[in-house]
Amino acid sequence: MMQVVSDIPSQVRTFIGSNRLTAESEIADIFHAVRRIPYGSGGGRNVRDVVEQNKGSCSGKHMLLRDVLRLLGHDAAVETVRGDFTSRLVGEKSMGAALRQMCEDGNVTDFHQYVVWAGPEGDVKLDATWSDGPIQHGVLGNMDWNGAGDTNLALIPEKVLARVEDVPAYKKRLLEGLHQDVQERRLTFLSLLTDWVANIGKRGDEE
Repeated sequence: MMQVVSDIPSQVRTFIGSNRLTAESEIADIFHAVRRIPYGSGGGRNVRDVVEQNKGSCSGKHMLLRDVLRLLGHDAAVETVRGDFTSRLVGEKSMGAALRQMCEDGNVTDFHQYVVWAGPEGDVKLDATWSDGPIQHGVLGNMDWNGAGDTNLALIPEKVLARVEDVPAYKKRLLEGLHQDVQERRLTFLSLLTDWVANIGKRGDEE
């Protein structure tokens, strides 16, 4: 994997300091510091915004996790896969009717990111998408991950694509290649999903 630290934003160092992370921190502690940031498609899609807003998309959160790991001396990269965002989601009673129906109907094409960390025993997939609130409402996540083995991915990959440094530009190109109807369905779903995560957070389910 390519390890680049020279262009990492200053906000990453701020995040590391505020979470009291060091090069000696356990990988699980580093992972959960990022995972606990609430998901939101309208949140940060770059590292600076994720830290400043304390909310981020899957791409933004995983770029942050990658950069934190690199600054702490680990080898890490962001990997992109294509899949159906609903493939590991079920309609929960706390969801609005429209979101619940989309989860049941499926067919929400997206390009999802996670981090591949070069662990002592080989590559480990780290998916920090879901904070505690959605997991407590039935979403398959990684709240109890202890550092052993791959984490649960937020969707079932249909195709593994690439590991790139400029994730936003790469994802933009991929999304532009989707049919307009597919893009619109994805955006509708992400908007509903983000609202749901925010609403359960307001009820005190998020940390």
